[in-house]
Amino acid sequence: MFVKMRWCVAAMLAVSGMFSTAHAAGDMGKSFDAATEGDFKQAVMIWEDLAAAGNPQAQFNLGLMYHGGLGLPRDEEAAVKLYQMAAEGGYTAAQAYLVVGYEEGWFGLAKNSNMAYYWRGMLQDERK
Repeated sequence: MFVKMRWCVAAMLAVSGMFSTAHAAGDMGKSFDAATEGDFKQAVMIWEDLAAAGNPQAQFNLGLMYHGGLGLPRDEEAAVKLYQMAAEGGYTAAQAYLVVGYEEGWFGLAKNSNMAYYWRGMLQDERK
């Protein structure tokens, strides 16, 4: 199960990084290199600083690390808080996570069609 979760998180990070042309260099690039090499603790250190500064992509990536227990203890509650911060910052991957989370009752979230509808609307607005 852990190996499967690790691959899922790695795949999500790859997708997250693919669409990050604005952050391809610098600390974000270093964090993706570290994560790709399996140095999740280094990636987490970088993302913690960027997330604290309000970077929604770093908030989302840090949430993935909490969700998968990579470089940090597994903590769904912390992951969801970070997904919400990233979603509020306009990060579409986080918004999509919350749509599914509320629709299906995943990530420790209770099923809530109103919240799923809200985040779906936000996601559509961001994609316009």
